[in-house]
Amino acid sequence: MRFAVLLLAGFLAAPALSAQRAVPSGGQWMIEPGDHAGKVQLNIRYGEGRHSNNWGRDVALSEFVGLSAADMGGSGATVHFKIVRSAGTLDCEGWFRDGRGSGHFTYQPNADFVAELAKRGIGAPTAWDQFQMTMAGVGLELVDELQRQGYDRPTSGELARMATHGVDLEYVREIDARGYRLKQPEKLVRMRDHGVDPEFITSLAAAGYKNLSAEELVRMRDHGVDPEFIASLDSAGYKNLDTEDLVRLRDHGVSADYIADMKEAGYAPANPEELVMARDHGVDPSYIRSLKEAGYDRLSLAELRRARDHGVTRQFIQRVKARGYGTPSLDEVIRLRDRGLE
Repeated sequence: MRFAVLLLAGFLAAPALSAQRAVPSGGQWMIEPGDHAGKVQLNIRYGEGRHSNNWGRDVALSEFVGLSAADMGGSGATVHFKIVRSAGTLDCEGWFRDGRGSGHFTYQPNADFVAELAKRGIGAPTAWDQFQMTMAGVGLELVDELQRQGYDRPTSGELARMATHGVDLEYVREIDARGYRLKQPEKLVRMRDHGVDPEFITSLAAAGYKNLSAEELVRMRDHGVDPEFIASLDSAGYKNLDTEDLVRLRDHGVSADYIADMKEAGYAPANPEELVMARDHGVDPSYIRSLKEAGYDRLSLAELRRARDHGVTRQFIQRVKARGYGTPSLDEVIRLRDRGLE
């Protein structure tokens, strides 16, 4: 499922401000051919100046009442059609040429929608919230689906927030089909905002990570833990890691390339936390090679971390040797470094 909504210049206004927003009586529309069969790209513009807004989405041709394929393929003929949604209607007029059209619309809120919300125990939305729900196509089907799935009854403001954040009927049903009934509508918004879509959930399940909590999904998405990253760790020998381990490795830059380079340098610890600590302390293959070239080979990761923390470099070791210290142990090199030998 692809959701492509562009909301600019305050369309996502805070609930406290929504009641103060002036609901447009009309605006401009533009329709262009879409990327998918049976759909077109609908763009709506309304408002003026810094309060102007643009809304765009792939819309099924069936949503346009009174607009035929012949009308759209015409050569400049005038058209009149409606975009009818549960919360309101856009009455559109304009013209089309070769599948592309533009014109103006007037907006009419649907009083019956407000009455139906009241029957379901939901208070009347503000005029702005109702307009947002109209634009996003939020209807009574979504309200009924939330009830069927056992969600807390949303307020009209919460429905408007769901509308502007892309939580529609399709998303709720697809999330449910993958085992997620989150009880609180706001959790759906959080999942959607963080890019947790049905495809992401399915891909993680295929990678062996099933029945994750909503917060685990959000955390993995936020930190870039995807099936490709999981597969790279798996191929390096780090299998069946829990979600926090995966996030920690990702956050600390322990990538497949880093793991492979460290393995080539002779370091493939069974516990990936060793690699996290090495990465955090600046121990990488180039540093390991530099100490090896200075005569310090086969150091443990703990010794490498200690040397790095104390500023031991190949150049410093060379200066130590040049001053007649022979080949001191790593501990002696560190003591000399700590004492300020230059």
